[in-house]
Amino acid sequence: MPRILLSFLLALLVTSCSDGNPCDQAPRCDEGEALNCETACTVGPCSTGPVFQQCDRGATCTVVPGDRSDARFYRSRAVCALSLTACDPATAPEPVCEDGRFVTGCGAHRRDIRVFCSQSALYFDQVPACCITGPGDGGTDAGTGDGGIPDAGPGGADAGR
Repeated sequence: MPRILLSFLLALLVTSCSDGNPCDQAPRCDEGEALNCETACTVGPCSTGPVFQQCDRGATCTVVPGDRSDARFYRSRAVCALSLTACDPATAPEPVCEDGRFVTGCGAHRRDIRVFCSQSALYFDQVPACCITGPGDGGTDAGTGDGGIPDAGPGGADAGR
């Protein structure tokens, strides 16, 4: 009996340390990579499922709280912040598109951020036109350009990984 119990405990330990579903860990920053997860999109562009974004070009990954009184931006998010200082989206310049794949600006979570166009509706009140009509984020899958992830955004948009 002790051998069976030991085997069971070892199996339990191994399975508890596995990666499992990344959405269970979101929002999270891990080695300069932001992880968020969407189960559904009420506005677009937005991709469902786990969304990974490498924070590069001087951006720092940080988790910012959502506004609990805002029906759209209530969730905390892992963001690639260009500045850790709070900003005011009402007085900040309009978000700007970068390479047709990214948008930068002061988001609803009050940080100057850089995000995928395909996720811009989750961070900005007004989505820049180039994120709606642009080429999308590419993708790492062979051929479809959407990573196999359903989205509410433009054709070719994906979760960025």
